[in-house]
Amino acid sequence: MSQDPKSLISYIEDSAKLPRENGELVFHTPWESRIFAMAVILFEKGIYLWKDFNSEFVKEIGEAERQHPETDIVSTYYCHWVRAFERALIEKEVLTQEQLKTRTIEFETGQRHHVC
Repeated sequence: MSQDPKSLISYIEDSAKLPRENGELVFHTPWESRIFAMAVILFEKGIYLWKDFNSEFVKEIGEAERQHPETDIVSTYYCHWVRAFERALIEKEVLTQEQLKTRTIEFETGQRHHVC
């Protein structure tokens, strides 16, 4: 697969439809667009293979659908994205669980603005 962002978005669309309105990606809050961008940027930097992230994401969505079939997955799409992204980072040993907690707090409090 090409590392071109448009190709990547097409690949995501084939495996787990991104939320869209009028053909445009939809982010309901700023953190959703940030976590989307983080996953794409780290993939583009070669930190992990997209298929590794995508596999985690598909597992996350499947588990959510099994546990809560009444919940609309679109409304919680980026919550699943975050959990899959975190698991991919830990599994690939990019970050430890403790480092992930620290970075999350830094982003939440505005102490960190960059991904790498």
